[in-house]
Amino acid sequence: MTNGPLPDPNASARPDAAAPHPGVPYSAPAAPQQGPAPQQGPVPQHPHPQPDYPQQPWAGPGMPGGPPPAAPPKGFGPAVAAVVLGLLACVVPMLPLDLLTERRYVGFPPAAAGLVLAIAGCTGRRRGKPLAVTGVILCSLGVLLGAWMLAISI
Repeated sequence: MTNGPLPDPNASARPDAAAPHPGVPYSAPAAPQQGPAPQQGPVPQHPHPQPDYPQQPWAGPGMPGGPPPAAPPKGFGPAVAAVVLGLLACVVPMLPLDLLTERRYVGFPPAAAGLVLAIAGCTGRRRGKPLAVTGVILCSLGVLLGAWMLAISI
């Protein structure tokens, strides 16, 4: 009675089969390929052969021989302006000033300008995109507030 796997009697006849090790379960070798081996012919020539250049070390952006440096992201000025205009659009109509019933229209111009700036701050390669989204939300609230004030004054 044996405790380990049985040795393969054909292991010496096959060069790709390894002798089993004690304590390691036996796994069957991969099946040989079926059919004849593909014929090797001449390698076709490339229609436009490339000259053999010496291999260069990797060059990063901004280094000689490397790709041009990427443009830095633009600032977050439009996003800040959108948040400020959105706050004005939400706060100014609520002030206790009565300018001959013009108060309900005061929030629309800053809200519209802030919405344009906020959308510009969200697009492209810019920093401060979360701030621009905040500007979109505040300007949208300013437009809704102005529309509500128009609706209740009628």
